[in-house]
Amino acid sequence: MKFIHTADLHLDSPFRGLSDMPTRIWQQVHQSTFTAFERIVDAAIAQQVDFVLIVGDIYDRDHHSAEAEDFFVRQCQRLDQNQIPVYLSYGNHDYQVVRDQENAFPKNVHVFGNSVETKKLTLADKQTVAITGFSYEKRWLDQQVINNFPGRENTDWQIGMLHGALSQNNPDQDHYAPFTIPELLQKNYDYWALGHIHKHQQLNDNPPIVYPGDPQGRHKNEEGQHGYYLVQSNSGKLVPEFKVVAPIEWCKINVEPQNSQSGESLVKELIDQVKVTDDFKMIAFNVILTDNSSSLIKQLLGNGTILERLQDQLAGEKSVQWWPYQINLIEPTGLPKMTDLDQDYWKQAAQETFTQSAVIDLAGKLAKYDFIAEQLAEPSLIEELRQEASRELEGERHDN
Repeated sequence: MKFIHTADLHLDSPFRGLSDMPTRIWQQVHQSTFTAFERIVDAAIAQQVDFVLIVGDIYDRDHHSAEAEDFFVRQCQRLDQNQIPVYLSYGNHDYQVVRDQENAFPKNVHVFGNSVETKKLTLADKQTVAITGFSYEKRWLDQQVINNFPGRENTDWQIGMLHGALSQNNPDQDHYAPFTIPELLQKNYDYWALGHIHKHQQLNDNPPIVYPGDPQGRHKNEEGQHGYYLVQSNSGKLVPEFKVVAPIEWCKINVEPQNSQSGESLVKELIDQVKVTDDFKMIAFNVILTDNSSSLIKQLLGNGTILERLQDQLAGEKSVQWWPYQINLIEPTGLPKMTDLDQDYWKQAAQETFTQSAVIDLAGKLAKYDFIAEQLAEPSLIEELRQEASRELEGERHDN
């Protein structure tokens, strides 16, 4: 058996926060979520998979564009033409009351209702597969829907589809069908196809409990490679393999300029730091200054002149493989001296303070909003907060 597991397509994502970008590059960015899913469909056809699982958040918003819906239907039609079934559920972004949708999708698409249900299919080699899942009817699902999933049936393969998040044991945080790994294991399924978290990761090996992440990162906090999982049976087990499809990769590049550099030479150095690949890169430069860095460089970085020069130079080129969207000025910092603050104490306090749960608690009711919850769930945010705290402490030491 062979199938594809994807989730969080977020077709028609708005890519907020990007400005001063040439139209041709903006179009490439805007189309990236569409391109990523099209590549997944290409792979499904090329691999001749038995079926495709899409675990929630097909669209970025509940009121999605006609363009996004038309595109998704056309891709499903391509799969239908190749006799590949699609099993999909709606998540917290595209939640809706599920009704008879035969007129909306081709016959190969099977949509899970708002209550947990099991759909069955028989493969060409006569193996039987039971797939259990549900769709969101509203934006938040505080209850543990996992309790409604049945135990394993008499079938060759049992798969669970669950768009949700690991339980935090906190009613103010558990808004997305919370679950625990022991609860999933108790069902005795062969594979858990998860959705909602935008970083691909495997929570358990046997059986696999897998988040595929979103096929295309939508902003700077979703950096790195994005794609889907190709899952194949091997010796009675299901083995997932991550495949990259994102046409655009968000990344950070660290640069330490020479003390005597001019603005023009720094622009050249930033360009030289970029490794051009087949896929387009959205790049944030972290320019790390020293105590001896020139005041001119600091001024040019601080007022955005260097970023403007980079963008102007790239905008004039015929072919652009990367785009600088941000330059972060990293001033020299350090922890207060031992006489001011015991560094061992600081490290221990930082480890206890800068945790995801602590940050979510601090956010309070704001964490109920999707766009804020997504930011709070990003591991990179914790490190950014820790570094900012270090800079503030260093600033206070110099002021005193």
